[in-house]
Amino acid sequence: MQVLAVGISRSATESLREALHMLGYEHTHHGFDTVLPPYDLEITYRLLQKKYNTPPTKPGATPSSPKLTAADLDTLLGDCVGVCDLIAAEFAPELIAAYLDAKVILNTRTGLDAWHRSMQATMGSFDRVPVDWDWCKSWFAAELFWIRQAVCRTMMPAFFRGSFASNGKWVYEQHVAMVRGLGLGEERLLEWSVEDGWEPLCGFLGREVPAVPFPNGNPPRAWAERIARTTAGYHAKAVRNMTVFGAVVVVVLGLLVAKLGKCL
Repeated sequence: MQVLAVGISRSATESLREALHMLGYEHTHHGFDTVLPPYDLEITYRLLQKKYNTPPTKPGATPSSPKLTAADLDTLLGDCVGVCDLIAAEFAPELIAAYLDAKVILNTRTGLDAWHRSMQATMGSFDRVPVDWDWCKSWFAAELFWIRQAVCRTMMPAFFRGSFASNGKWVYEQHVAMVRGLGLGEERLLEWSVEDGWEPLCGFLGREVPAVPFPNGNPPRAWAERIARTTAGYHAKAVRNMTVFGAVVVVVLGLLVAKLGKCL
């Protein structure tokens, strides 16, 4: 692990990931990796459970080992040299403590209100878990189940203290303050926004500045279209499984009624 970009989603995480790939940091894990095949949300869920459900050290006792170690995090990120997006923000303290040789980038967004609107238009859809048709389908496709279980029911409410809509802005500010407060020093921490471009990023990482514009992409509409394309197969799988299940139920009920009719 070489680069930890611990800024929250919609802080140019996709552009930064593409830039890191261009600089040779391939592969850098991004939130899309959790829903694109082969999705890894079940592993993410286990890490979240360990982080939030491990009992704290009792007062006066010898400090326990960190709740998540490099070995734990490697189950998700072992094939990666970098990580960004909400996974990196969610596990930022654990990542920074586990991978001591990794550079840390605190990617921020200019304008808190603009960031909040962008999140609401994208990741905000994962902040709601209504009992609807999609909820029904989530029980018939593992991919949809883990998206709801890991992201909607666990990561989003845990990170945003119950509600992104209500708490998103102050959680963002608290997260930035937490990373700044770790006292990592200029050699290990770079605070960066996409407007800064290549120069400070390459200077921090010790790489030459590419002779191409900085990557630009992943606006809310493109994000929604990519998620829709990705999950279309999951939804089709769920409908297919629901159809098969329904047919089996009808056949079984038919056999039971016929058997009951003979008994009567």
